[in-house]
Amino acid sequence: MKRKEYYTDEMEKSLEEKIRVLNHQKYYTAGSIVLMFLVLLAMFLILN
Repeated sequence: MKRKEYYTDEMEKSLEEKIRVLNHQKYYTAGSIVLMFLVLLAMFLILN
């Protein structure tokens, strides 16, 4: 089984795909921040 190399895989991606991924990055970041606050709120409610 051939191992996938990250850097060679990135070089083979098209420009449109790279731009699409960068445009969606803000949603992933916002989602992770919201999830972190929900976890903190749940921990506060459980431990308090």
